[in-house]
Amino acid sequence: AAVECCVLFGLKRRAAGFLRSNKIAALFMKVGKSFPLAEELCRKVQDLEQLIENARNQAQGVPENVRKVPKLPNLSPQAIKHLWIRTALFEKVLDKIVHYLVENSSKYYEKEALLMDPVDGPILASLLVGPCALEYTKMKTADHFWTDPSADELVQRHRIHSSHCRQDSPTKRPALCIQKRHSSGSMDDRPSLSARDYVESLHQ
Repeated sequence: AAVECCVLFGLKRRAAGFLRSNKIAALFMKVGKSFPLAEELCRKVQDLEQLIENARNQAQGVPENVRKVPKLPNLSPQAIKHLWIRTALFEKVLDKIVHYLVENSSKYYEKEALLMDPVDGPILASLLVGPCALEYTKMKTADHFWTDPSADELVQRHRIHSSHCRQDSPTKRPALCIQKRHSSGSMDDRPSLSARDYVESLHQ
């Protein structure tokens, strides 16, 4: 939603087309005429929209007890609302499309637009490189904050941690060493390192 707001801010009326309900779709289609990556994205999103529309029509025309909807990705209303941006992100082309818009901003945007700004425009395109590099194959569950890691992961963590410990006693937990601060305010760095190791070891 935030990316969509940034991309649509200061957009010229003729760039999105008059009376278009989905401005982001209209913009991407217009970009697709001169940018092949955007053109391919448009085809994919339109196919997905067709599937969603067919599923809705089939669901409305069939009685409740025998209703069968074609298998679709589990899309929330919010996801469907931002389907174009979301698909561009999953297909790893969102950063490239935004970069193209920044480079050709005078064609699509008014002077006060975010993507017309010589600093903010390129920064937005650069910020999207990270999210576009991720693989969105498995989403976190609602209880992911409370579930414990698997045994394999805990063993792997322990091995990684053990490799950083001292060689003389890798399994021995380092003693917690607390040193009072001197009046001058100086303090040796070693106790803080020991405390950090202790906490890490305790966590493992």
